Amino acid sequence: MIITTVGNIIEMLLKRQETITSEDVKTLLKRANINISEEELTKALMVLELYKKIYVKRTKREGRDIYQISRRR
Repeated sequence: MIITTVGNIIEMLLKRQETITSEDVKTLLKRANINISEEELTKALMVLELYKKIYVKRTKREGRDIYQISRRR
């Protein structure tokens, strides 16, 4: 269920922007009152990348891991 929800949010955001971050996804999940841990979000991103839905790149910002998400071409 979490993978589907995260996938739908990412798909919606990628229609508006070419690249988004995991912070954008977390913000929308919080607005929808869906509590998800950092580990669950990371697992969902990995599964979506394995199914070739998205491309994920890890970067560090202020000592934290931030994931840049873009659409597969």
